[in-house]
Amino acid sequence: MNAFKEKFGLFIKTFAQKFWALSLFKKILIAGAGVTLVLIGTHTEKIEPEQETTTARVVHIASVTDLSRETAPLSLLGTVTSHSEATIRAESGGKIIALYYKLRAYVEAGQTIAQFENSGERAQVLQAEGAYDAARAAKDIAGVNKDSINLSQGEAEVMALNTISSTYATLDDAVRTKTDSAFHNPQSIREVKLVFNSSDSRFASQIEETRSTIETMLRARETRNHALSEKSDLVSELYAVESETRIIKNYLDDLALILSRAIPDQTTPQSTIDGLQSSTALARNTVGSALTGVTQSRNALNNSIAASMIAKKNFDQPNTTSVSDAQVKSALGNLRQAQSRLEKTIIRSPISGTINSLSIKEGDFVSPFSEIAFVSNNNALEVLAYATEEDAEGLAIGNKIKIADNTMGTITSIAPALDPKTKKIEVRIGLHGSTKELTNGQTITIIATRLKTKNTTASSAFEIPLAALKITPTKSIVFTVGTSSTLVAHSVKVGTLQGDKIVITEGLIGDMHIVTDARGLKEGMMVLVK
Repeated sequence: MNAFKEKFGLFIKTFAQKFWALSLFKKILIAGAGVTLVLIGTHTEKIEPEQETTTARVVHIASVTDLSRETAPLSLLGTVTSHSEATIRAESGGKIIALYYKLRAYVEAGQTIAQFENSGERAQVLQAEGAYDAARAAKDIAGVNKDSINLSQGEAEVMALNTISSTYATLDDAVRTKTDSAFHNPQSIREVKLVFNSSDSRFASQIEETRSTIETMLRARETRNHALSEKSDLVSELYAVESETRIIKNYLDDLALILSRAIPDQTTPQSTIDGLQSSTALARNTVGSALTGVTQSRNALNNSIAASMIAKKNFDQPNTTSVSDAQVKSALGNLRQAQSRLEKTIIRSPISGTINSLSIKEGDFVSPFSEIAFVSNNNALEVLAYATEEDAEGLAIGNKIKIADNTMGTITSIAPALDPKTKKIEVRIGLHGSTKELTNGQTITIIATRLKTKNTTASSAFEIPLAALKITPTKSIVFTVGTSSTLVAHSVKVGTLQGDKIVITEGLIGDMHIVTDARGLKEGMMVLVK
């Protein structure tokens, strides 16, 4: 060990003498190389290989009902008109609580310039929305009640058919099985004779004729029963069966009476008469019970038919106005009236332009029809269009409108009533963006984005965006997101194509939340729901 230390010390001393004899440049090179070797030697961390990272695909989901409620854009014909200036006046009075633009500011069509104090109007809109939702819910309940009552009517109709059939069997048994032993040739119609003698021959002849009549009636009823169905007039049939049952009940009463007047002889001893009286009494009891059953079935069918008629009146049916429809329309009218009052407290610019005059400031009290602002634009244009009453229900102030390739618009006003000349509702559309493609007086086609509507009737078919459907060689599927944030595939049956939507006839339910864009996705893929 000591020899090694001496040799190592001699090496260091020799190296130091030679190092200091070198030039400055070489000293720097050797020092740098040494530092590098030290760093390399002391760097002991392992360089971990870069691990492959995977990023979860971001997807959007929406309920099938919400996707199906969206309606297609509305196409309207409009006429381009010119505005060089617009005087804005207050439609209502009150205190100005907000002023969003200053003098000489530029505003887009439909933008709000100022706003009156309108907490009361907003509360009325909220209340009207609640009443409208309640009316729609009541209509849905009426629809459920109608379906339930229709089911009850169907059950009553089935019960009526069963009652008619079972009553015929009871009458046939009471007459042909239990009591026909009192007659010779009871089913021959013309040769019916009692097997015993009676002290009242005239009454006996009358009973024999009644038995012949009943035979004809029973044969007709048997033929009629074969032709009956749930679509037949079952109420009338029940009345007829009730009448026939009463006839046979009276016949059995008369037969019991003539048996009490029977004269026993060698051919018909008293024991035979006693047996006939016993079987006749039993037949009378069964026919009486059958008569009660027919009456109850008829009353039940009448009640179910009446309830069904009331339910149909409460719910929508073809070519009629139901009570629930009227309530929904009334609530919708109140909602629109409240929205109209609220809209009058909001001052909007009808055109795009510069505010050249502004006569209000926050805190001012303004009277109705007072001049608020003056907006001017020498090149300002707007579009005047007319929509049917039904189409206008899907439009609202502020809706975006596509006018041309480079021109967009916004609905600035919707007339509250039909125009007496065109019998349609006037819609004014302010423009923004490039108007180079438009000419004053030009007739153009515009595309309006409609409001979402709500469905009130349950249905197994839904319209979903075509992008939400993935078509494979063997099936068509939509995706939902499982609890582990992985995609779950659901097979569906597709129907007709409706523009950029497709009808799904089977495989979906309204509250199912599906991925809105299935392109590039596959089952089991990890996703991130946004």
